[in-house]
Amino acid sequence: MTVTSKGNPFLTPLEVVEEEDPIDNDPILGERESVRGPQNIQQTLAEDPVEEEAPAAPVGVTTATLWLVGATGGVGTTTLASLCSENIVDESDQRPTWAGRALLVSSTTGTSLEAAQQLARKSASGLLAYELVGLVIVHDRPRNRLTKPTTDFARGVARMFPIAMTVPYEASWREVGATPQATGTRLKGVLRKIEKIAHSGR
Repeated sequence: MTVTSKGNPFLTPLEVVEEEDPIDNDPILGERESVRGPQNIQQTLAEDPVEEEAPAAPVGVTTATLWLVGATGGVGTTTLASLCSENIVDESDQRPTWAGRALLVSSTTGTSLEAAQQLARKSASGLLAYELVGLVIVHDRPRNRLTKPTTDFARGVARMFPIAMTVPYEASWREVGATPQATGTRLKGVLRKIEKIAHSGR
């Protein structure tokens, strides 16, 4: 703590300046708060432009088409769709058709679970253009890091849907260049159930 004074210390109250705690050591930036790139980085990047990807071809909708709709962003709809057949469509590639069937995908964050709760209520009130036939909760952290309030809330949200499933936390899916694989009994069972819902509706 540093103590300074303004003017005559006998006439002016002392001003106490609180010193900040040392910054924590970040695995990417170390003890630095931020890092700057080269001044000409934008020009350098522009010299090697990225080719734009062609838009995904429209999905041929059939009676077995089932959409995966994210309660929030980054919950794993694209990954799950990549592990399923072509009947399972990621909403980021194509929006659900009117009255189409969809599974809501949520993570175990509070924001995502609360969004799933609200969407369940909207679906029950007929406020969505598609039908939510179930919920898939994708764990975003190891099970031993889930708090009891989160698990209790997640169970309550799960009961708001005709069927609810969970996908275990997969640390390897988060790695650069990773190709998700269907491993583990629970995940394989969830994928089979998703395909069954697509074909039979339950």
